[in-house]
Amino acid sequence: GKRTIRMHKVVSLVCLLLAVHTLSAQGLRPHQDGLRKGLKYRGLSSSSADSAGPAEMWMSQPLDHFNPGNTATWNQRYFMNDTYWKPAGPIFILLGGEGPIDPIDVQGHFILNTYAQQFGALIISVEHRFYGKSMPTKDLSVDSLKYLTTSQALADYANFRQYITTKLNATQSTWISFGGSYSGSLSAWYRMKYPTLIAGAIAASAPVQAKLDFSEYLEVVQQSIGPECAERVLNVTKMVSLMIGSTTGRAQLQALFNTCDPIVSDEDKATFMSSLTDAIAEVVQYNNDNRAAYTNIPKMCAVLLNGTTPAEQLASYAKFNNDFNAAYGSTCTDASYKSMVSQMRDTDPNSDVAAARSWTWQTCIEFGYFQTAESAKQPFSYLITLQWYINQCVDIFGPEFASPNTKWINTDYGSNAIRASNIVFPNGSIDPWHVLGVLEANIASEVSVLITGTAHCADLYAPSPNDLPALTSARQTEVQQIQKWLSGDQC
Repeated sequence: GKRTIRMHKVVSLVCLLLAVHTLSAQGLRPHQDGLRKGLKYRGLSSSSADSAGPAEMWMSQPLDHFNPGNTATWNQRYFMNDTYWKPAGPIFILLGGEGPIDPIDVQGHFILNTYAQQFGALIISVEHRFYGKSMPTKDLSVDSLKYLTTSQALADYANFRQYITTKLNATQSTWISFGGSYSGSLSAWYRMKYPTLIAGAIAASAPVQAKLDFSEYLEVVQQSIGPECAERVLNVTKMVSLMIGSTTGRAQLQALFNTCDPIVSDEDKATFMSSLTDAIAEVVQYNNDNRAAYTNIPKMCAVLLNGTTPAEQLASYAKFNNDFNAAYGSTCTDASYKSMVSQMRDTDPNSDVAAARSWTWQTCIEFGYFQTAESAKQPFSYLITLQWYINQCVDIFGPEFASPNTKWINTDYGSNAIRASNIVFPNGSIDPWHVLGVLEANIASEVSVLITGTAHCADLYAPSPNDLPALTSARQTEVQQIQKWLSGDQC
């Protein structure tokens, strides 16, 4: 059957994020970053873009910004929309994250267009190195991926800013950066590292704290779904954990959850349990963004809470899982660790797993973000261990990649103690990623906004009549800050 393989649920990285990474073995679904995945949940995609939309544009970038002896270059992709741009008006740049960019980025599906109309701004979306069509090397081998680091990406964006300023003779324009999920972190770090280039930054749902064992993710999932739903999930997890230990039980689970492959090894068991976790976590992460089968937590839990006997509870969980898979392009539940690793070892930059491989690399060398289930404060399987994630890094990239350097990332960028002026850090209270964000401003010119009742990157999407008052208020705060930055008021 057509499968969906989920690697680390990160800032897809997330809007990563930080998102649940979805791949499929036959006819794979392309990986999307956390921010653009939210568009999918809102029923929006590249197919809904204006066919006469912006053309692809390209800029030549150095392969290595920090080695003068390396003269290799590559072409970085970007899109522009100058519909609202007034003479000497500001430039709003949406930073690429852990997936391809799209013309819709500058065509109204994000809040940038609303703000651009208000402030007379040019809108630009620029792609992150090693994602989409912005491929610096001929392959995604480990030797090539050594050029995929956060510091290289930020240097790309700094160089890009100077290039556009010259190309458009925009020396009077003030730049403001936007990003969500991983690209939200990049937006904050862009302002911190290059304050002469960027006057201010919107850093939505930005997990600025790198963390190896991100056990809090599933703890927030438990809090977000509520005690009754969490208890039902825990009951089913206990049932499945018993069944998975016997040959007969595994056969029953394979049939009930329609697994893509037999559950054989211990790592298969963890992979299967992670698949069952991912569906619930993804609904939580994008709560109320989803226009498809399960639009929010209450609707999901209504399905999960059907039935009273153990068999009925298990059947309800399977129905939710299988319906969720079908709604998002998969006809079976992933259970094969070996198959997952095999796909992720594909070094073809044009393959549908390319973005997932690139982001997995970033988590394995820099961020961690491994959403383990070893905490007692969550309802999912203890089989989803830190070691299971580390094994993936080793089996995909090699034994030298068993320890993401989270300490250095937090040293380099300041973690959630970042002290940099003119940054807004919006986070959603339901979003599990908010735990790694800036929830209290560290200095006066940082603004932290915890939006009650919203999920991942909600403030970055275009306004809707159904928006919660807290979300509308958060956007008003962003507009006030942008006004300050553009007027030169740094206080």
